[in-house]
This record gives sequence, C-alpha cells and structure tokens, in this order.
Amino acid sequence: MTSPRLRLSLDALAENYRALRQRGSQRVAPDQASAVVKANAYGLGLSEVASRLWQEGCRRFFVAVADEGVQLRQLLPQSQIFVLAGATAETMQLLKQHALVPVLNTVHQCALWASEPELPAALHIDTGMHRLGLPSDMDLSKLPPLNLALVMTHFARADERGHAMTAQQRQLFSRSLASLHPQHENFLISANNTAGALSENELGDLTTRWLDRLGIGLYGVNPQEETQPTPGAQPFQPVATLEGQVLQVRSANAGAEVGYGATYRLQNAGRLATIGVGYADGVPRLLSNQGQVYWQGHMLAVVGRVSMDSIVVELPDDCSLSEGHWVEVFGANIPVERVARQANTISYEILTGIGPRVRRVS
Repeated sequence: MTSPRLRLSLDALAENYRALRQRGSQRVAPDQASAVVKANAYGLGLSEVASRLWQEGCRRFFVAVADEGVQLRQLLPQSQIFVLAGATAETMQLLKQHALVPVLNTVHQCALWASEPELPAALHIDTGMHRLGLPSDMDLSKLPPLNLALVMTHFARADERGHAMTAQQRQLFSRSLASLHPQHENFLISANNTAGALSENELGDLTTRWLDRLGIGLYGVNPQEETQPTPGAQPFQPVATLEGQVLQVRSANAGAEVGYGATYRLQNAGRLATIGVGYADGVPRLLSNQGQVYWQGHMLAVVGRVSMDSIVVELPDDCSLSEGHWVEVFGANIPVERVARQANTISYEILTGIGPRVRRVS
C-alpha cells in the first residue's frame, strides 16, 4: 500500500501570511505579525511551514509546549519563540537552554521565572475565557519583577462577528495593561488570533506595539466561516491537499454490501474503488456514507464505513478512475471546512488529526 500524501502549497501559505498582515492600516510591518506553529504547524509540518514563514519575514512564533520550542529552535536559531504553557519546574532548564520565552499563566509560574529576572517573559491575562492566564482583576503590581517582552490575552468568541464578549474582553485587557504600564515599558501587546485579526480588534493608541498571533488562517481556513457560514469569497488560499491512492477498482452486483457492518447496499450493479486512506490518516469516521472525494471533475461518494486504512467510493458510469490514480480527500475542490462540518467538528481538528504516516510533500 502506498502511503497517503499531504501536498503543501508553501506559496499559498506565504500569500495567506501576507494577506493577514495587510488587513488594516496597522498590520503591514512584519514585526507586528507572528505565527502559531504548535501541533506540528497544525498538522502540516513544522519544518516546511516555519522555514517558509521565516523566508517571508516572520520572526516571532508561538508553540504550545517546551519540546515544540526546542524543535523549532533547531530550525530557526534566530527566531523569538513563545511557549504558551509557560514555565514549570520540569521545563525551566529547557526554556533557558534554548532561549525560549514562557507565557506565564499563574502566580507560581511568575515566581518560578523571576529567579532569572534578566530573561524575557510573556504574561497571559485571562479576560473571560477561563482557560489559562492570570485573572484580569488581579493586582498585577504584586507580581515579582519580570522582564516582560509581551502581554497577551485570548478572545473566546472572535470567530463570531461582532460578538459583545470580544468588546468586553478588550476592555478588561485595556485595564490590565494600564495597571502594568508604570512598572514595565516597551512590551508587545497581543490578543488577536486569525479571527481577531479579521475583525480588526485593536486597542487604540497601542497599535504600534500590537502583535497578531496568526494561526488557522495561515493554513487556508477562515475561522469565521466555521461558526457563521456566509456566501462570499474565501479570503485565504488552500494550503493543504490530502490525497489517497486507488488500491483497487471492482465491479459489484446490485445488492452488494460494502464495508464493516454492511451499512451500504448498492441499488444497481456498478463499480467500487478502494482508496488507501482511512481514519488512521485523519479521515473522520463520521464521513462514512456521507463524505466525498474528488477526481477530475467528479465528486465521488464515500460508501460504507471509513476503515482504519481505506475508504470505498462508488463510481459513476462516465468515471475512468483506475488503480494507481490519486484522489483528493480535501483541498481546493473539497474545502477542509466542508469535511469538518460533515464530521461535526472544526477544521483545526481535521488538520491536526492528520496521521504520522501521511507523507508531507511540497
């Protein structure tokens, strides 16, 4: 069996980065945009993605955990790398050794990192998401001395256009920043992910120190379409195309049953193609009997259950798909957002769920 492949358009990645930077008068300079490359660059491949973004002028990156930061440091020795999980007793040495900047989320983390007061740190303020960060009503003047490179928050509902919670969070964040300003100078300010950047969420005269954290949009997905689908032009170019190779084409009689559980029965005699990509590769099992693949103008219905290593599609009479051909599971013709909706999930999960045996090619 030939391994499935994920074809990457690094040119599209670069174009999405430029498009996000240039939305609004305050988002032109490369030093006001960073890239979120956690979870293997959202499943697409850290090495390929981070290297191309560096070529495009991106100098700041966010990862989730220290081990990801170490991997990125080996790729980009001159970059500034923020670790969203912060600092722990177990990761202190890694953070220092590889010049990683922890995003401090608790008083304990602040006290731990303050033992190295000359090293840069970031501070996370929780303005209502209740996931990570110091509470916005905390007296920040009581924190131990820190060399702050960045202060950030995270909008919970920026993907919902005009939601009142975003304005409330922005207001709370402004208050926290005002309480920090007398003690610290020149730190960057960050709240926007892709959805926030699309909504032009800014903080008045602080935009010269603003840093967007660009994530899912870099990889070709509009997060606002996930929650509020509207007709219109897609602002981003597709970056990833998941493909599987045809392993076998067979003729089948009317009444033939397909796959585990025999959940699909052919109404008429026809042909079936088995494709070498399955849920171990990131194809959601919920696409059973409802997903499609694309090949040369044909949308081919997935029939029967998605298996670990394969799916089966039914072929129309005018389709010449044959053994060895490659079909698209998602990409330019089947947007990953559509796959996510069919699987009752979001594009983030589809992309980060791409299996390790899938070959990344660019």
